[in-house]
Amino acid sequence: MRAREGLCEFYSYFGLVLFLVPAMKLSLSLQRVLLPAIIAVITLICFRYTLYNQFTNWDDDFYVTNDVYIREFSAHNLRVLFTEDITRNNYHPLCMLSLAVNYFFSRLEPMEYYFTNILIQAINAWLVFTLFFRVALRLSLSEGAALFLAFFGSLWFAVHPMHVESVAWISERKDVLYAAFYISGLLTYLRYLDNRSKKWLWITYALFVLSCLSKPMAVTFPLALLALDYLLNGRVGLPDLRSKTLFLLISFAFGAAAFYTQHRTGAVASFGVLSISERVMYAGYGFVMYVAKFFVPVGLSTFYPYPYRFIDGSLPTIYYLAPFLSVLIVVVPIFLLVRARSRYSRIVVFGLSFFVLNLVLVLQFISVGSAIMADRYSYVAYIGLLFLVFYVLTDLIQRLPSMRLLVTTLLVVVSGGYAVMCSARTRVWHNSETLHTDAIEQYPMRALLSYKWRGHHYFSIGEYDKAMQDYEVLVTLRSADNKVKANMEKIAVLSAMKNNLAGGQSQPATGSYKAHLDSAMALVISGDTSAAFRQYVLSLSSDPVNAERTLATISDELVQKQQYARAIAQYNMLLKLNTTNPFYYFLRGCAHFGIGHLPDAVKDWEVAVKMNSKDVQQSASYNLSVAYDSLRDPARAWYYMDMSQKLGYSVAPDYASKIRRKAGK
Repeated sequence: MRAREGLCEFYSYFGLVLFLVPAMKLSLSLQRVLLPAIIAVITLICFRYTLYNQFTNWDDDFYVTNDVYIREFSAHNLRVLFTEDITRNNYHPLCMLSLAVNYFFSRLEPMEYYFTNILIQAINAWLVFTLFFRVALRLSLSEGAALFLAFFGSLWFAVHPMHVESVAWISERKDVLYAAFYISGLLTYLRYLDNRSKKWLWITYALFVLSCLSKPMAVTFPLALLALDYLLNGRVGLPDLRSKTLFLLISFAFGAAAFYTQHRTGAVASFGVLSISERVMYAGYGFVMYVAKFFVPVGLSTFYPYPYRFIDGSLPTIYYLAPFLSVLIVVVPIFLLVRARSRYSRIVVFGLSFFVLNLVLVLQFISVGSAIMADRYSYVAYIGLLFLVFYVLTDLIQRLPSMRLLVTTLLVVVSGGYAVMCSARTRVWHNSETLHTDAIEQYPMRALLSYKWRGHHYFSIGEYDKAMQDYEVLVTLRSADNKVKANMEKIAVLSAMKNNLAGGQSQPATGSYKAHLDSAMALVISGDTSAAFRQYVLSLSSDPVNAERTLATISDELVQKQQYARAIAQYNMLLKLNTTNPFYYFLRGCAHFGIGHLPDAVKDWEVAVKMNSKDVQQSASYNLSVAYDSLRDPARAWYYMDMSQKLGYSVAPDYASKIRRKAGK
């Protein structure tokens, strides 16, 4: 089936390429319109399967499916989108706003979200085409040569397999969006250089800010402008540096905010975790791999783990060689060309510096996340390599016209191969299972996050045997976190219940569940929660309905009697097996509040308020208002008070006035 689909993309691509033959005989002005249109159609063909992909459990829950702030264009939600880190990893409000627009029109129908990504990808390809064409003309290439460079350069940008992750992953909307503003900013900067009109400079500032608001990786933009200055002028002087002062200040502000956010959420590893030599080796390895996969995009993965060390503590040889290879790739050609005063020196310096500058922040000199590299990080960086490669090829054709047919044929064939690989890669992102399986097949027993998230996916759809297999890998590798262990306990309980029912114990003796339940509660009092849970499992195995109902009633009574510690312990047992009852979260939150554990209370009530029970939502939202008032967060206190009133909760006028005054409403 996949082979047939691959052939479909192959024939579609070459059908369009054959259309190029008569197109090349048209006037150059018509080609400037037609060639980007052809690239847009090829982009849609290569990414069309993405339209049938689903949401995944890799960040799509934080960004879309569980994100309450994108579901309504209220003043409060917009304030939160632009002032808080709601995805727990970075500040990118324009990305979230674009997802909110998708939600407004299509709710949780993934096709529209993916179509938006594909549409922005096609726009970005057109922007790259325009950028390459205009820069090539400024470098004195003929218009025909500039069109050749722009067409193949933007085609590779559109269909390169390394770019699939940025388009076929809904949560990476930030990649395609920040790139759209980033490349547009480069174009408006060129307009500014043409006529020195302040209007175009201020538009460039605005586009830079919009790019940063889409993804903090845009902070490299001022350095990209300097690289562009060098390409066009052959030097970077003090006036060029002074003119970038405001750009650099904006860059510093967004960069500092991004570092603070990621450090606060634990995404940035402590500097002592990796030695300086390890950081250099890992950065060198990532750099070499990005270059290698630009030319030969094979062995791609949705997750690239850090390497395991051998028994003697050493790493694979490539990691020791990588820093030296990186120097050879960058420094040596630049040094030799500049020294020889080659006319290629400006091209090589620009291409490599643009590539390096847009990668340097994600090369793990500062360890962020648990992956050593990621396909998405190449998205903007590859623009530098694309311009370098296709300028050299275009210049070769101009100097040796006899090579034109051979070079063009090779480019058409290679581009067709990339298009087919791009289409095949979109299927990896079909759902959570295919996404994580891809990494596990590439890195068995190493892609630990992929095992964890695939296990969570299997657990969520009831495929407990498959989930347990993935969880057992994590246990074996000593990488099972609390959620993994909790899910394994739930699977064990469900398995025990299933075995009891299969063994003919579906009609237990009257009172048998009560004996186990009494033992469980006695063990809770003694502090032996593990033994208590085992007794609770036996009670559920005997009579699931009455056991849960009885324990819930007793736990509720404990809250009423203000025996909060025992109540929390028993609600912990209830929630190990039944995570869908909002009353359990609400009452456990009340117990936490009763003993002064305010953050734990808030956590439980915020779960309860999102669940579909108006009675619980009324009380939980009011309690959250009181809690946030105690935590000196007037904005959230007012938000939840307002929610409770809208749900019908009777709020005392004095309290309402106090919260409104504190929140400045």
